Amino acid sequence: MTLYLGADEVNALVTPELAIAAVRGAVASERAGETTLPARLDLDLPSGFMRLMPAALHDVMGAKLMTVVRGVGNRYLLLLFSRETGELDAILEASELTRLRTAAVTVVAGEMLCPQGAGRLGLIGSGFEAEGHLAAFAAAWELEEVLVYSPSRERRASFAERMSERLDLRVTPVDSAAAAVGEAPVAVLATKSSEPVIAGGEFCAAGTVLSIGSTRPDLRELDAGCFARAAVLLCDRTEQVRAESGDVIDAVAAGAIETERIVGMGEYDGTGRREDGRDLFVFKSVGTALQDLALAEAVLDAARQDGHGRSLGELAVLKDTSAPRGPGLSTAGTGA
Repeated sequence: MTLYLGADEVNALVTPELAIAAVRGAVASERAGETTLPARLDLDLPSGFMRLMPAALHDVMGAKLMTVVRGVGNRYLLLLFSRETGELDAILEASELTRLRTAAVTVVAGEMLCPQGAGRLGLIGSGFEAEGHLAAFAAAWELEEVLVYSPSRERRASFAERMSERLDLRVTPVDSAAAAVGEAPVAVLATKSSEPVIAGGEFCAAGTVLSIGSTRPDLRELDAGCFARAAVLLCDRTEQVRAESGDVIDAVAAGAIETERIVGMGEYDGTGRREDGRDLFVFKSVGTALQDLALAEAVLDAARQDGHGRSLGELAVLKDTSAPRGPGLSTAGTGA
């Protein structure tokens, strides 16, 4: 039987702790060689594009589908199948799943690059991604102060007031990106800019930079100066980031960072060293289907325990192909 979980149910079931634990598990499985993640497929169209992202880990396999229509927006859907039976276990509306997963991935990257955590956080951005990231970091670290900047004075002031009250945390709006990150040991950037939002020289000395914008070749968030200071560039998936993140594409082409400094989360052993003017640890993310499936699996478990979701019956009917094949028999007629 297939269970459907809408955005409200996903949001109700996912805590920052559950999302972070799911991402940690996905990274551990990837490190152990227990995952499958083929290249994602984009269907480019005049109106936008459609993306298919398949993956498998643990006892599940599945795919996230995303559509982008210019001038309209994005839609996300995730299909979760049992690896043992092939049954379609769940369909999840995945916009909230994606937002919550993205923040959890950044927190786990922050743990890897800054294991001691930080009391002060610099935040560039005041949209829904920034909100999700701040909530996740507040759950994971003992934050004392957050400095937030976005171009709109009204938006950053409203964000700071709202999040201060929600998280019982001092969130202070500041008048420039440099003021937000210049003295913060950890900086989080969550924007949708087509140009770098800050000069690389403005980041705190020996700081950690966690950048989740620039997920397409036409977007930019960090400049070449930031990458020139990077001792390590940690990525959720190296080949995807190098192919899809506009600022990484630019930095590699300009020689600002050597490819040997670029490492995936499933490969990083924590041995990065700050030296020779390269004093930053930097993280770039474009998201992976492994992360989505790990969180979807955890959400489905929680939904079954708490009685959430709507049964859709058996949507994918089993077609029996178990009959033995004799000499000369082919797969004709199996629909393969």
